[in-house]
Amino acid sequence: MNTTFVHEGIEFDLTLIYADTTGVEWNWTGEQADGVPLMAQKEAPPGCDTPWKFTDLYWELGPLIAISSRPTVAQYRAAVDPDYADTVAAGYVEARIAAAVAPGLAVGHLPPSPLGQTGFRRFIRSLQKGGA
Repeated sequence: MNTTFVHEGIEFDLTLIYADTTGVEWNWTGEQADGVPLMAQKEAPPGCDTPWKFTDLYWELGPLIAISSRPTVAQYRAAVDPDYADTVAAGYVEARIAAAVAPGLAVGHLPPSPLGQTGFRRFIRSLQKGGA
């Protein structure tokens, strides 16, 4: 049986788990209906275990994002800057959002972006390089 499915010109690997826009994870049941793969929730609550056609799932809850690997605990820890809690507690707002909402404010009115610090960027780079 074919483990790929082409929908709207995009090839989907059915051996992967997919997350919908609400964060629910779906995997292929190994079955098809009318030539369309049937997808089931990975951890379905009672009463929600009916498989969906891939096309219906894509249109109702898509786009679907393939989950090929999970970040390690070390990657999660490296992604959080040491002052992350302080940043959240201070009600941080990014400069570009503030500029759109209040164009009279200069960038100097805001604290530096936590995205400019190394933690989050180091985490993203480690994912791109496949590091742990």
